[in-house]
Amino acid sequence: MNCKYHLHKKALWHCNHCDTPFCIDCCDVEPGMHSPRCLLCRNHMDSYGLSDHVEPFWNKLSLFNGYPFQKNAINFLGVFMVMAFVVGVINNFIPIWLINVILKLILFSVGITYVFSVLTKVARGNFEAPSYDEVNLNNSSNMTGKVIGLYLFLIGTGITITVTFGWIGLLSAWVALGFFLPAMMINLAMVRSIEAAINPADLLRTIVGIGWPYLLLVLFVYLIGIGQEFAQNTIYFWLPEFISYPLIYGALGFFHIMMFSMLGYVVYQYHAELGYGINAEQIMNNENVQQVEELRKLAHSDVYIQEGRFDDAEAVLYETAKNPQYSSLALERLIKLNMARNNPVATVKAARAYYDQKDLFKHAPKALALYQEIDSFEPLFKPMNANARAVLIGAIRNPKLLPVVEKLTTDMQEKLEQDPALAQALSAEAKFYAEVMNDDDKAIDLLEKLLAKFPHGSHKIEAERLLGICMNMKQSLKPNA
Repeated sequence: MNCKYHLHKKALWHCNHCDTPFCIDCCDVEPGMHSPRCLLCRNHMDSYGLSDHVEPFWNKLSLFNGYPFQKNAINFLGVFMVMAFVVGVINNFIPIWLINVILKLILFSVGITYVFSVLTKVARGNFEAPSYDEVNLNNSSNMTGKVIGLYLFLIGTGITITVTFGWIGLLSAWVALGFFLPAMMINLAMVRSIEAAINPADLLRTIVGIGWPYLLLVLFVYLIGIGQEFAQNTIYFWLPEFISYPLIYGALGFFHIMMFSMLGYVVYQYHAELGYGINAEQIMNNENVQQVEELRKLAHSDVYIQEGRFDDAEAVLYETAKNPQYSSLALERLIKLNMARNNPVATVKAARAYYDQKDLFKHAPKALALYQEIDSFEPLFKPMNANARAVLIGAIRNPKLLPVVEKLTTDMQEKLEQDPALAQALSAEAKFYAEVMNDDDKAIDLLEKLLAKFPHGSHKIEAERLLGICMNMKQSLKPNA
């Protein structure tokens, strides 16, 4: 479904009160919101979900493959491998099983905390690997305990099934585990509850929310697991134990970071279907969103205009016009809005602000077309500043627009004494007569008067060049004596 106010953009949010689909640029987003507000009724809106609007996870494999190579992830892997090396050295010199178990639990706790931080951060739409400051190394949420509890439950269930049904039961349990594992990790990370990770209803809700792509997710997780096992076996086979030990744990961390970034992206893609809220400021980072605040305000003005809330639209546009980079767009809309409202006073006010812009030359063709619209609506309006006149006259290349030039130049020579900047506009007028009207006499007359009154200035070089061309053209057109 497309946005009601911007038909070229997909709708990401729906207002139940107004029964209206909005693109994200039409929404009112403030820091701390978990969903944007409707511009019209101010109620929070429901998300359509991002699954149709962000790149599918199967097209983002390069993101997951490259995630462990981000600076923060590499820093973590380096520390993790150093810790693994220290644990290996201690285990070699102090072969006491209890100490070995405690050290490995500490090592696994650090790894578990980091990879679950990866999952939850990516799930919020932030694709930058977490830093040390972002990761709670104290494991206050006790994710290590929950992961250990989950694995103990799975081991106990596997033993029970094996005793009851034999090897066929064990094989079935492994297949089921492989299928449900991604959903288990997602539920454990997002809900932080072992119950959510083992409850069949919660697991099925996650799988159904993702839909058929869940099968593809299971396949990718399986392939990542095979890659991890191959890397660890290769390292163990070819390298000495004191070198292989930290590298094996490095491979373990590398592939799990890759896997958990993929799981987090799946949550991000299907957050509405899975029932997880995403902060609006994180949603603002996706590729459908216009990142410039002023352009979002322009989108807001479209909503207000189409709904007849012209005062709201005017307020937004004047606010946007304060930024010089976007003042042209905002003022142009203000002019057209007030012409549609049949308000000549407000139209002229906005028009004067528009034609007072110093960089008007960047929008010369549009400025000319807009002036013609204003002129047909309010003939008494005429830009008075020299820059606007020069830009508009310079943009006219059609002889039929001679009346426009005459209107813009009616009082120009009289005011030249008070405003020497009009010299540039007078030079543009001469150029119009020479190049568009092919009236060299008129152009020569204007240029001679201009250079006589103002022999110096930025107009001088252009005026003298044009005067020379016009005089040469006039001389060449004389009949031979």
